[in-house]
Amino acid sequence: MFTHHTSLIVPTRNRSVKLIKLIKDIRKNRINFNEIIIVDSSDNWHKNKINKFLDKKKIKLINTYPSTTHQRNIGLKIKKKNSKFILFLDDDIKLKKKSFFEMNNAIKKYENDRKICSFGFNLKTSINNFKFEKIKKSKIIRLFGLYDPAPGKVLDSGWHTKISNLKEDTFVEWLYSGATIYKANIVKKIKFNNLNKGFNYLEDLYFSYNLTKKKFKHVVIAKATVINSHVVSREDFSFGFIEIINRYKFVKKFNLNKKKFYFSGLIRSIFSLINLYNFKSITRFLGNIKGILYCVYLDLKKF
Repeated sequence: MFTHHTSLIVPTRNRSVKLIKLIKDIRKNRINFNEIIIVDSSDNWHKNKINKFLDKKKIKLINTYPSTTHQRNIGLKIKKKNSKFILFLDDDIKLKKKSFFEMNNAIKKYENDRKICSFGFNLKTSINNFKFEKIKKSKIIRLFGLYDPAPGKVLDSGWHTKISNLKEDTFVEWLYSGATIYKANIVKKIKFNNLNKGFNYLEDLYFSYNLTKKKFKHVVIAKATVINSHVVSREDFSFGFIEIINRYKFVKKFNLNKKKFYFSGLIRSIFSLINLYNFKSITRFLGNIKGILYCVYLDLKKF
C-alpha cells in the first residue's frame, strides 16, 4: 500500500472535532502511513482538546500561527526524507477505506508515467453548493471564454474550473490541496506561495499550476472518492478584494491574458451582485470592484 511510504500532512484550525474524527477514521480503517503530521493554528480551547487526544500517539504535532500556506510548508519541511509520497488532507474530509485501495491501484497503473506528479482523490460534493452553475454554463458565458465545461481547466483569464464528481480518471491543469498526493521527489524544492497573511486564497492553484507549466501532470482518480460536505460561503468585503487581487497575481505570474482577466472579473462581480441573497453579497461585490480598481492602478503605475 502506497500509504506505508507516505507522509500525511493535515493543516488545521479551530476544528478539533473534525480533526479527531479524521484521525479516528484513519485508525479504524487501518490505514498506516509512514508518518502523520498535524500542523495546528487553533485557539486555546481547540488546541488543548487536540493535545489531549494526540497524547502518546505516534503523531507529530506542530503549533504555529494561522496560515494554511505556512502550515503546509512546515509539513513539507519536516517530513521524513524516506517518504515517496506526500498526502495533503483537509481536516474535514470524510474518508472511505475503499478509496485508498482504489488510489493504490491507480498509482500502480500509472507508475510508468514519470511526468505524473500528483494523484487527486475524487471530491464528492452536492451540486446545490455551487450557486451559479446554470449561469456559468450558459452559451453567452462560454462564448466570451468565461467558462469551460472541462474539469480542472485553467482559462486564459486566470479563472479555473471546478473538479468534483468525476466519472472517469481525468488529467487536469490544476489540483486542490484538500485531498491530494504528490510525489515527494518532484515537490521537494517547491513551496506554497504566501499570497496574504493568514488567508491564502488560490494557494493550491498556484502550487499545482506551477507544476503544470513545468510539463508535469495531475490526475484525479474517479473511484478514489472522498466527501467534503463543509462548504464555506465567503461573501464579505475582504474576500471580495482578495479573490480579485490573488487572481491578478496569478495572471501576472503565469503571463495570462489581462484583458480577459479584467472582463471576467467585472462580469463575475456583476453576476454576483445580480444574484445576491444577503447583505454580504453586496459587500463582496464592493470588494471585487475595489480589487479591480486596485489592479488597474498597479498596471497604470508602470507607464
